[in-house]
This record gives sequence, structure tokens and C-alpha cells, in this order.
Amino acid sequence: MAEVISMEELRPSHAPAWGFALLLGVMALAAGSKAILYDTLDPDLFWHLRVADEIARQPFPRPLVDDLSFASLKTPWTPYSWLAELGMKRLWDAGGYRAAVVALSLMSASLVSLIALIALEWSIAQCGRPRYLAAEIAAFAGGFLALPYLSFRPVTAALVLLAAAVWLLVRDRRMDEKSHAVWLVIPLTALLVNIHLYAIFVPLAVLGLFLGTAGRSGRYAILAAASLTACAATPMLPGVVRTAWHYQFSDVMVGAHVIAEMQPFYHGPLGGVAAAIALIVIGSALWNRRVMSAVAWLWMIGSAIALLRLGRFAPIFAIFAVPTLAATLPELNDAVLGRRWVRGTLAVALLAGCVRIAFGLPAANVPLSQWINRMGVDNSGYPTAAADFVQTHVPAHTHRVISEFTWGGYLEWRLGSRWQVLMDGRTQLFSEQFWRMLYLGSEQDRKAYLATITADAAVVSAQGSEFRRSLLELGWRVVYADQRAQVLQPSRVLGPPSPFVTSRSFTSTTRTPQCAAARDNAS
Repeated sequence: MAEVISMEELRPSHAPAWGFALLLGVMALAAGSKAILYDTLDPDLFWHLRVADEIARQPFPRPLVDDLSFASLKTPWTPYSWLAELGMKRLWDAGGYRAAVVALSLMSASLVSLIALIALEWSIAQCGRPRYLAAEIAAFAGGFLALPYLSFRPVTAALVLLAAAVWLLVRDRRMDEKSHAVWLVIPLTALLVNIHLYAIFVPLAVLGLFLGTAGRSGRYAILAAASLTACAATPMLPGVVRTAWHYQFSDVMVGAHVIAEMQPFYHGPLGGVAAAIALIVIGSALWNRRVMSAVAWLWMIGSAIALLRLGRFAPIFAIFAVPTLAATLPELNDAVLGRRWVRGTLAVALLAGCVRIAFGLPAANVPLSQWINRMGVDNSGYPTAAADFVQTHVPAHTHRVISEFTWGGYLEWRLGSRWQVLMDGRTQLFSEQFWRMLYLGSEQDRKAYLATITADAAVVSAQGSEFRRSLLELGWRVVYADQRAQVLQPSRVLGPPSPFVTSRSFTSTTRTPQCAAARDNAS
């Protein structure tokens, strides 16, 4: 007797798609939770806010002459992320650091979600059907590579916009070049070029599509020309080109790999895992190369070259190369995502994660100084109490404060109304000799340079400072110390030793001045 099959059994099941959406929600929530539960704010954020103040005072966006640092080159420089910086300032003014944390959380979740959607489109385009579990694996791998480089600064917003553009392009390929939405790539590029230099990856991606189709598609020829033209839609165009060239070929700090994000992507505690993911992506593509299109190969090779160039390009590899896993991984059983108990478990996990994040958000009565140092002195943080001490106990004679690379932006933001700092993270604003003397040369070079500086104070790390030893040998004295930071002053302007310094361990936190800056209180 022939088996009777009901129409219900013949109808395609949407259960795996619902399971895919729930699992992606859990992964996006996990990505977003990093900003709220585990991270602190990025050092570059603070100088971005100060630069936004400078831009807002101009009648229209244009190059600036820096006055935040006393050691910077006093020639016009290009704030190429001007639009993002104005947006950051408006968001900060409206909601303080809490708004910044929530915005970063949403951008992180959006990037992981877009990687998953790109992967799903690749699986349909290359395999003829959606491969839900493989797309989830691709999203997890891409998120792992990208998340360490995400923070509340323009590049994160740029990565989200770039991922959206790539999704539109892959979607158009899957629809046999019949999508009307793909033309949104052009205004996205015009927006992106005013946010970050990563705008150039859009016309490069479209060029890859054009070459991957052997130049047969007039659609992609037009789109490539239009997106490249959109890259010129910025009032900062000449400076954008010069800055991009400088970063790639002339910036000694970028070339020296002393900045964490400029180091190879496989450095760090989880660098081995990152390297394994990259090898799996490339190896899987080679093993199942029959499903890899010419476009996918061009994107993978180009993003792999960028990845090997600098660690900060790991998110680029995550957007362009990692989604191909959805098409090249071995066959997986998507039906598991359609099982009721799996969907129920994922729904409960999603709800529990939302509750956990809600309770993890900083309360209204938690000041910024407490939030950014909540991970303890052994983790990244800021010299909040040391900045308080400088504001309330250091006379402003020269209006200069010596700062180190990581804390320069924060001190500009906290002390900028009365002091200029030595440096911040804008490496293109300082001469090659400056960086070679202070960070790339010998200790004697550093000491010789610091000997030429007159300043009211120096704020240095209590743990592993590059400058502390040299300043002490030059006759500076510690006038304040806690477990995170120390304040030094030149001996010629000092009286008796400061009561804010303990004689042994520099842990006099009970004597820390409690007067916080007006900006800190407002945030």
C-alpha cells in the first residue's frame, strides 16, 4: 500500500527560519552585551568629542589647526570623520555616556546580524537554498573577529554601513541582478565617506562584482562608477586622500605595530582562535571551491590581504570573507532549528539575556568616573581622580600637561578648558621625529625629548608608565598617586611633598579629592 502524504507535510516548513531568527537574536544580544557588561569607553572617543566642539564652531566643515595638543603640528589637518563626530557629540550631549554605551551595543548587534544576513544570501546564491545553521556559524565567526575592534567611534558606524552595502550587493546577486534596493549603495557610500575612510571598500566591492562577472554586467559598471563618485561627496576630499595615503605608507606608528589595533590580528590572548577562524574560512573555501564564485574569491583574497596588513582590518575580513562559510561548510541539518524545544530554549535565552542587559545598564546615579573604571585597576581605565587633582591643586602657569598616548584624549576632554596635553591618538598630527623620540627610540631619546618640555604637571600610569622613570630622573616629583595613576610636577615649582602621596605603595585612595569636573557630573 502506498504511503499517504498529507498536504501539510508537503508544505515547506518555516520553523527553521524562526529558529534562525531566534538564534541570531541571541547572538546579536551577546554581541551587544559586550559594550554594556564588559567593555569600557575607547580612549579615542574623548578627543573625537573635543574635535566635534571645534567643528561645530566653524561655519562649515573644513580643515582645522589643532589646539588640543601643544606638541602637534600647527598646520591644517583634516577631520575626515567630521559627520560622525558631530553625531557623537549630539548623542553625548543628549544622553551622556549611557547613550554612547547603548549606541555601541546596538551597532555591535547590527554588525553581527548583517554578517548573518550576508551569509544567508551567499548560501542561497551559491547553493540554491538557505543554509541556516551554516549562516549562524559564519555570524559567530565574523563576530568573534570583529568585536574586539568595535568601540564608540566613527569606524564602528562605518562598518555597519559597509556591511549593509555588502548585504545589498550580495542580495542583488542572489536576485539575478534585479534588485532595485541595490542602488541604495550609492547614497550609503556618500554618507560613509563623511564618517570614515572605509568608504573606499564600497567601490572596491562593486569592482569585484564587475570583474567577477567578467565585465558582462553594465549594471555593476554603472554602480562602480557611481559609488566611486560618491566617495568624493565630502567637503574634506583633498585631506581625506592625503590622510589615507599617510596612514598606509607614511605613519611610523602604524608601521611600527605598537598600537594594539595596528598589530597582527593573531596577537593577544585569543589570537590563536582568530587565526584558526581565518584558516578555516580560507580552507573551507578551497575544499569546496566548486561553490565559490569568482566574486567570492575576489572579495576573500582582497580582505585577506587587508587582514594580514593590519589587525584593525579583521572586521573587513569578517564582512567580505567569513560569510562564504554559509556556502562552503559541510552539510548541516537545519531541521534542528525547527524543533519546538530548540525554539523554546532560544526564546527563553533571548528573554533572559534582555533582562540581564537591562540590569547591566548604568543607573542614572552612576557617574562616568565610576563606570569607566568599574573593571578595576588591572584592566583598562582612566585617571579620573588624577584629573580631579590637577584641576583643583595644580596652578596653570604654562597651561600644559604631559600625557601618554592612551590617556591623552581623555585628559584633553577633562582638562581642555585650562590645559593642552602632550599627545593623543591622532598619530597623523605629530611629526615622525616626535614618535621616534617618545615611543620608537631608546629611553635616552625619550628622556632627551621630555627634558625640552616645560609643563605644569604630568599624568602617568602607576603601572608600566613609559614616561615616569624619565621624568623622575629629570627632577620631577610625585605629588599625587593612587593605584591607577600618578601626577608629577617639576621640582622647581614645588614646595613640601604633597599630602596626597603615600610613602610606600601609592594607594592613598582615601585621600583622593572628591571634586569631579563639571563635565563628569553632567554625564
